[in-house]
Amino acid sequence: MPSFSGLFDGFGDLDQIQAFDVAKWLNPVPNLIVIEDYIANRILYPQTIPTNISEVTIDLAILREVLKQSSQIRSTFLNTTMRRIMIPISFLEYVPDLSRLVWAFIDGLLFDRPKKDWFQDLWTVVLTGYIDEVVGSVILPQFNTSNGLLEIRLLNSVLKIKAGSLTVLPCFKNKCQIEYKIADGRILGKSENAVEIYGGKLGIVIDGRLV
Repeated sequence: MPSFSGLFDGFGDLDQIQAFDVAKWLNPVPNLIVIEDYIANRILYPQTIPTNISEVTIDLAILREVLKQSSQIRSTFLNTTMRRIMIPISFLEYVPDLSRLVWAFIDGLLFDRPKKDWFQDLWTVVLTGYIDEVVGSVILPQFNTSNGLLEIRLLNSVLKIKAGSLTVLPCFKNKCQIEYKIADGRILGKSENAVEIYGGKLGIVIDGRLV
């Protein structure tokens, strides 16, 4: 993986990002001229560290679009053979909230992505650096309708997750055993199953949004 000394310094296509595409990830939506100026600043100074929550939010919106629009960049961060999302650990210097950073990668790499097989319902999240660190997993339930309901048993707790929701479950062990039942949907091609998945400092991210 290329070395990234800044959040955007390794992205050569940043000048192709349109303000209105970035705006759709923001609420409330800033003036498009403000977004255009912000993107221009990030092109000139890609190693700038955001100084407040507002700047972090815009940076993450730009990151989503960069990941979404460039197939070359996607292949840098997404290993489809091993089903891994690979995030440079240096990015945490710019976005310290690991969960928010991972959501941006999910939006940019996986959301709306056509699935070639059922195994792409489950991904492992890895922080890359001198030593790679597995920090958790992403589960993408395939709900058929908005009435879908996922029931997960994890560490002697039972949690119910509705279709359309975004959830992060704590699982600090290296691996976690989960049992699931899903109404009006499938995970890994089954409506009911028990699987062992990776945990870590992130935990288990469940993206139940309907495509």
